[in-house]
Amino acid sequence: MPIIKRPVPRKTVEKMIHHPITAVRLFPAFLICFFLQGQFKPAEGGDYLDSTIRELLWLNFSGRGTECFERVGELLSNDPANYPAYLLRANCYGWFIAHNPENHRYDNPLVESLEACEQLAGAVKDDSPDQGRALYFKALSMVLNARFKALRGYNFTARWATRGAKAAGEELAGRYPEDIDARLPLAIFDATWGGSPLWQRMAQFTLLLPRGQREEGIRTLRQIAENGKDSKLWAKVVLLDNYLNDPHARQQALETAEDLHNLFPDNSVIQLELGECYRGLQRWVLAEAVYSSINAKVASRVPSYDDVNHEVSRLRLVECQVNLGKIDEAFDGVRQILISNPINPEWVVPWAHLFTAKIYISRNQARRAERELRYALDGRDIDNLHNEVGKAQDTVKKMLEKEKEE
Repeated sequence: MPIIKRPVPRKTVEKMIHHPITAVRLFPAFLICFFLQGQFKPAEGGDYLDSTIRELLWLNFSGRGTECFERVGELLSNDPANYPAYLLRANCYGWFIAHNPENHRYDNPLVESLEACEQLAGAVKDDSPDQGRALYFKALSMVLNARFKALRGYNFTARWATRGAKAAGEELAGRYPEDIDARLPLAIFDATWGGSPLWQRMAQFTLLLPRGQREEGIRTLRQIAENGKDSKLWAKVVLLDNYLNDPHARQQALETAEDLHNLFPDNSVIQLELGECYRGLQRWVLAEAVYSSINAKVASRVPSYDDVNHEVSRLRLVECQVNLGKIDEAFDGVRQILISNPINPEWVVPWAHLFTAKIYISRNQARRAERELRYALDGRDIDNLHNEVGKAQDTVKKMLEKEKEE
């Protein structure tokens, strides 16, 4: 969807699910980016994206998901067998999820849309001139379906689904070996399910589950991002997800996020990712500017900038101000959070109490800091919260002991 003291990489599915900026947040970008640079062209040539579809995709990626969803519904009403439209509808659901990953309301409709795309594309006959495009959509929907289930924690179901997904990706790449865009579904599979530890590889072998080749997948994605045509932008977004989870690729993540933000300056998910990159590199001035911009867009009611974006960005703004020594501004910001007491996302208030405690520590007010830390511990341990509280408690304990000595 990762807030204070970023623990990079995020090692567990639990952190990926509950972290506001996660692979779950980036998932909708996976669903649309291959459309954005044009159209998929099978080996025999031909376009498949008309101007209406292309317009809707840009509309959605620009943050106007609700409007796009309504128009996609009209497309499916006129043509229920339009399998690209089902993938687009899944993308719309993905953006609804991306704004608040803890909301599971749209999970089932998203999966159902991907399954509909797979079934309809799979029904296209081999001798059809549309077969190449259909195979692309089939492979893509299967890989993304399995990936989304994995991100939501359904590990066994997701891994079992990869059997058909990998086979479809290999069939597509084998049928069009000269088409770099045709390698995208398989590259996503390899990058997602490669690099497993030994015990997982043994279990996969026993259950006849396919295993990816992570390095090969990343390398192919880079080739597509550099030399691809229709899938270049999509590959870049998939790479961003991988870079964000690699502590050795922070600079690559930043460069990729900056490129995407330049293309879509009013996409709240991408802008939050950009702020995350600055935070990971401890570039607090630039991160502060990003979060201030997000809050301004929320106030201006820019589409896709909602209350959840506001709560996330104003808490991160407090973090930036604390690190920049702007203690008074940080205190005003955290006090506003605690007065409003937001319940969505639920982790905002506990983290706000932790930052309040840090401010009190900086002001040498140990008793008040101790109280705030107790409040922080009442929250769930999201993004390593309790460990950070423990560190602050050690500091407060030393301060209190020093007071007694004096």
